[in-house]
Amino acid sequence: MRHAIPILALTLSATAPGAGAAPPEFRRQVIDDAISIGYGLAIGDVDGDAKPDVLLADQHQIAWYRNGDWERFVMAEHLNPRVGVRFLDNVCIAARDLDGDGKVEVAAGANWNPGETTDPEKSGSVHYLIRPEDPTGRWEPLRLPHDPTVHRMHWFEAGDGDWRLVVLPLHGIGNRGGEGDPVRVGAHTWPGPDGGDWKHEVIDAAQHKTHNFDIVDAGDDAPWKEVLLVAGAEGIRGIRPARDGGGWDARNFIPSETGGAGEVRGLKVGGSGLIAAIEPMHGHQVVAYGEPERGDTPSRTVIDTTLNQGHALAIADLDGDTKPEIIAGWRSPDKDGKVGIKIYQGEGDTWETALLDDNGMACEDLKVADLDNDGHPDIIAAGRASKNVVIYWNEG
Repeated sequence: MRHAIPILALTLSATAPGAGAAPPEFRRQVIDDAISIGYGLAIGDVDGDAKPDVLLADQHQIAWYRNGDWERFVMAEHLNPRVGVRFLDNVCIAARDLDGDGKVEVAAGANWNPGETTDPEKSGSVHYLIRPEDPTGRWEPLRLPHDPTVHRMHWFEAGDGDWRLVVLPLHGIGNRGGEGDPVRVGAHTWPGPDGGDWKHEVIDAAQHKTHNFDIVDAGDDAPWKEVLLVAGAEGIRGIRPARDGGGWDARNFIPSETGGAGEVRGLKVGGSGLIAAIEPMHGHQVVAYGEPERGDTPSRTVIDTTLNQGHALAIADLDGDTKPEIIAGWRSPDKDGKVGIKIYQGEGDTWETALLDDNGMACEDLKVADLDNDGHPDIIAAGRASKNVVIYWNEG
């Protein structure tokens, strides 16, 4: 058993001159200091105790940490379906309560082999994890169809109770150097809690290299529940169910001005309209896009150019002032030889920066969730070279 490391006080330091109101104070707690890579995080209630747990796609294990004592439980490992070959890495995870029973459904992507873009047996795999009676035990993996280079996944609500597991490969089939067939964004229709046949469809195929995507609330007035924002070498693309209820609509929402985007996060459509990106892929820039007029390209503001391998991003109102902050993490040492996480506050073309983690987190992924139900969003991060999972408790 791995034991949670005691909480340490964390003081944010402003990195922009003339900083205004500082972000809230955070307390830093390492809940695991011995992970392998920490490719992906998800947040959700695994055991039904009404407290969000932390789920992790680590190199060879899919695991979850129980809220409270933060004990780690392995859900599945060695998902690589091939026999007689070294086990390739897990790479992504998705967790969401689909049937309203207070417990998340979980899926994972594995067999990470980005150099093999042709053979699906040698690259990529998608697994729905069937819940056991005791969630601290092993979950049974159900393998679903996939394209090579499976890289990211999310649960997506296309309509009331119409749940899809959307899977994003890194490359198109047979792609070499960003050229060849486009990436096929795939969607598996969840058959429901009693099981049944999974249906699969391709919902978009336009970009030739993608990296990450986000699920955005479409707003109360929209005929669909959610919208997808996909970041790739050719920009940021929006995908949603078609207005007539059949098929999917997609368009290039933000063109590639700096070699595309690797990470993208968005807020509720019709709200602030804020979209954040890390550009280019594995890039150095944190960029904010404002709400566009209909049919126009959103305004673009570069708010930081100092990251090295920016790889984690979130948007959240951390201090309760209704103005969202952007949180970004990077995984390779910057010009000062440091890794970490920053928080950006502002709007329009004016942003200020504060350090959340100064060289203690080589950030591979991060999420924002209120883990202790105190009304203040907390930040959870997984570190690659730092080999840790850390909770930054929002003190409000």
